[in-house]
Amino acid sequence: MKKLLGLALAAGALAGCASAATPIYGWYAEVKWSTELPNGPVGSKSGEAKAQSILGLVATGDCSIQAAAKAGGITKVMTVEHNTKNIIGLFAEFTTVVTGE
Repeated sequence: MKKLLGLALAAGALAGCASAATPIYGWYAEVKWSTELPNGPVGSKSGEAKAQSILGLVATGDCSIQAAAKAGGITKVMTVEHNTKNIIGLFAEFTTVVTGE
């Protein structure tokens, strides 16, 4: 029983190192949420930007709103949506998707 508890605590600690920002957490999480900006409805263009982490040791990418807008050729952002994926802390990904004109 002590070994099982130790393993669970170690896995939880590892998961915390590679977790992506999300409104809900779990050993496996794939969550999407959005934020509407006061500029109006969803725009006709969209852009996406990502950042990833492996084992909480290596993290790369640019998931900023600015990077997503640039990828979609957007100068006026209307909506922002975030997607996260976390698999037991082994792999985590954070994606920002924007729409606009």
